[in-house]
Amino acid sequence: MNKLNVLVVDDSNVQRNHVMNMCLEQGVTNVKGAINGIDAIDKLLEDKFDLVFIDLEMPIMDGVELSRKIAKDKLAESVIILSSKDPSLISSIGTMAESDGLTVLGTFKKPMQISDLENSLNRLKTHKNTNESHKIYNRLVVEDLTKGIKEKQITLFYQPKLTCKGLLLKGVEALARWNHPTLGFVSPVEFITAAEEFGVISELTHYLFDIALKQKVQWRDHGINFHLAFNLSPLSLADDNLANNISSQVELHKIEPKEIVLEVTENAICGEISTAIETLAKLRLKGFKLAIDDYGTGFANAQQLSRVPATELKLDRILVDNVATRPQQLAILRSTVNLAKDLGLTTVAEGVENFDDFKLLLKLNVDLVQGYYFAKPMDANNLVHWLQVDLAKIRNELHEKQSHESDN
Repeated sequence: MNKLNVLVVDDSNVQRNHVMNMCLEQGVTNVKGAINGIDAIDKLLEDKFDLVFIDLEMPIMDGVELSRKIAKDKLAESVIILSSKDPSLISSIGTMAESDGLTVLGTFKKPMQISDLENSLNRLKTHKNTNESHKIYNRLVVEDLTKGIKEKQITLFYQPKLTCKGLLLKGVEALARWNHPTLGFVSPVEFITAAEEFGVISELTHYLFDIALKQKVQWRDHGINFHLAFNLSPLSLADDNLANNISSQVELHKIEPKEIVLEVTENAICGEISTAIETLAKLRLKGFKLAIDDYGTGFANAQQLSRVPATELKLDRILVDNVATRPQQLAILRSTVNLAKDLGLTTVAEGVENFDDFKLLLKLNVDLVQGYYFAKPMDANNLVHWLQVDLAKIRNELHEKQSHESDN
């Protein structure tokens, strides 16, 4: 974190110093302050900043005008919006900034809390890593991908999906992994983006889906049966033959389509969705289950959700992470879960990483949970061991924590 350049813009010396000192405590050594919007623009033109804290109420140039100026002239990528006003107003300004192209790491009521800063800096780190993956994907050439498929370098790991009540294994999500012989670990963001760019995403999809189906058959032959979730690229939905090809693969392995959950990201149902809906409808008619993945990261609304023949809604970690300590986030999550229930969708909370969040998800009647708190993605052999040994330990630990809390 100490390599970050941070600018804190606030006309209040007390509030500005408060945020600057918290940043320093978090190991951010290069922190500067600006007393108003004009002062901030001068500093942004002089130096490159990774993150700008923007107070909404300032003389000369308010925070709304400043954020739009930053977006228009590309003076910074990431911002945090701060204000003493109503939280819903702050949030709406954040939405405006995002629509202008800025990455809004958070919208917070002043004074800013240390936990909010820690989470925001972690999100910034994740965002920067993702951007780097996008920037370096062109180190791959199409021959890398075709060779990776042909030589079976690209493989799958599996992450468990558990029932919120009772922690029963309901299914697993298949996640692509690639240990390149010369480049080492290649991020899925990197090679999937490259596959889409080079026009080989269909080949990669059917190759990985075949691996997943073969593994499911092996588990079934050993008496282990649960549903398999598999991700589809939004670009795949434009393929007229996708539904037939997917169906043929499943028939070949004598697997029931209802045991397969095909996941598409929220972005796939935004904008022009007629082609996507046609493909998704064909898949549902063939008996496959459909999940809307990463819900909460884009702009899909209730009307768009109602158009898609989905069976499952996956709540992104942006809605789940530390929700137990965030009243506004909790309100959004609660309404989203209720919306999903009204639409007849199974709810899956992704990115569950602590007991307090799990406890709250249980209270909200979320159906399934998935995250590092229970298990990281693992290869097929380790998954069997986790199922036979580790899952019982996790259940016992949670039972002890719940019993301890009820006693107190």
